[in-house]
Amino acid sequence: MSEGALFGSQFSPVHTEYRLRLWGADLVDLATAILLGWGAARALDWEQSLLRVLVSMFCAWAIISVVGGVRGWTLGRRLLDVRLVNAQSQPPGFPSAFARAFVALPDVLVTPLLPSRPLDRLLRLHGERPSTVRKAWMRGLVPQLPWVAALVLAGWFIATPTRHEAFQFLGRKLTGWKCCHGYKQHVGSWTCQRSLSRLAREVQNQDAEALTFQPECPEVAEHLKR
Repeated sequence: MSEGALFGSQFSPVHTEYRLRLWGADLVDLATAILLGWGAARALDWEQSLLRVLVSMFCAWAIISVVGGVRGWTLGRRLLDVRLVNAQSQPPGFPSAFARAFVALPDVLVTPLLPSRPLDRLLRLHGERPSTVRKAWMRGLVPQLPWVAALVLAGWFIATPTRHEAFQFLGRKLTGWKCCHGYKQHVGSWTCQRSLSRLAREVQNQDAEALTFQPECPEVAEHLKR
């Protein structure tokens, strides 16, 4: 037996060469899914339910994984310039991409400790770099711009008080009381203005709790006139 055969790696180079780059891309996509899921949960006023928040985050991750399986690219993979492909160097396709949505998370945890990604190997998937030309990399970022727009929208919902937070702020906090009564140093703040807007929207929708609270918050009348 030759020395090379005895001490050679049992893993194909395709499974080891770009594993850390693919790992970094998965971390970016995971962070994207967390932000999108959190933003969606807040937009739907689900932030009080941990289960719903986690479901929203996983759904965002599954969508990113499936969409990324069509051509092998996601926002994270484009940023780190690594494409997910199958054994024939083609995009994974829907079945493999959907399956990877469930197995990629364990792979992310063990990748720094192992010489390859075991569950990606099981699905016969790996990363490759089809081009090292910077111009091609820049052009490839353009199709990922909708994800950037989605992140901006998610950031808006994360920064904007939900119904529960708006009512808690206006009804139970001193700064909220001052906001409701037009104190100049408080009424111009982001939290005050967005909370008043949310209360006004709920009043317009004839929400019972909002209608009960309306007389206690005179400043909301200005928002109802808009």
